[in-house]
Amino acid sequence: MSCSTFSLSVSCTAFFPPLSTMRQNQASRQAYNHIWTGGMPLVVYADVFIIVNLYIDFFLLWCVRAFLHLEAKGGRLVLGGLFGALCGLISLVPLPAWAALPAGGAGALVAVWGAFWPLPWRRLARAWLCMWLCSFLLAGFFLFLIRFLAPRNMAVLGSALYLDISLPLLFFFTCLAYGLFWAIQRLFPRDASALRLCTLRVCHQGAAVELAAKADTGNALREPFSGLPVIICEEKALKAAVPQPVQDFLTSPCPEAAAHHMRLVPFSSVGGSGLLPAFRPDCVSIKGTGQKLPCYLAVCRSPLSAGQFSALFNPDLFPE
Repeated sequence: MSCSTFSLSVSCTAFFPPLSTMRQNQASRQAYNHIWTGGMPLVVYADVFIIVNLYIDFFLLWCVRAFLHLEAKGGRLVLGGLFGALCGLISLVPLPAWAALPAGGAGALVAVWGAFWPLPWRRLARAWLCMWLCSFLLAGFFLFLIRFLAPRNMAVLGSALYLDISLPLLFFFTCLAYGLFWAIQRLFPRDASALRLCTLRVCHQGAAVELAAKADTGNALREPFSGLPVIICEEKALKAAVPQPVQDFLTSPCPEAAAHHMRLVPFSSVGGSGLLPAFRPDCVSIKGTGQKLPCYLAVCRSPLSAGQFSALFNPDLFPE
């Protein structure tokens, strides 16, 4: 790759040992930047820099997806990793010390946006913070390697990492990583129904809200009279979409008196059994696909998760 060369005025002597040799093919390629380590330059190539950080950001986004149980295909993770790698190029530009942290945060936000959009802003912020935390942990690990093992072909540039290896070797590791991911998916297949998350859009009486829903094949609730499936939702997630009779039932000291103006859905679980107030919304759809879900919404006051989702639905009851 042909790129212009410019100097980077930073001191890396504390982290990088002097280089005794340079690659034989450096003369045939134009460097993107030079990082001086004890008087000897470590040449940074833009193509290698982008590919290495594409791998790393893909791995970080994969960890975020697994940790937060987000729904994103591999192609979206690659796209987010590419966005993050391109944003990492700003690490090669001389910046004041105070700008390093905002630049790293902006790069993490762009990577998360490319991988997981569309998401409610709270879940997007949670994914961004998780991505940033994983980046800090990984950067700390590589700084430990540089400080105590002193590898001669590794550098941490702000929020990005550079490995001075050849493109054929990168291609080999790409094939190896793909083979490992393929083997892991074959040996430990993921239960799609257990981890599937989506965003539901609920419209009722002029109010429209969006809430994160988790697939739960154990939720076989149906409204007794119509036979329609029931989606269990947290009251605080539905907000203004909860009709007044349901609110009265949940807050009344005598729920039986308010039960005449709504549907009650019997349920039984490990923790006990009871009745949930339910109502028929004007429209429920899956954001992104637009699939309509004819159903009743059962409202509960207790949280369904630690913040990952606020509704439970059975995808088997809603054939496409």
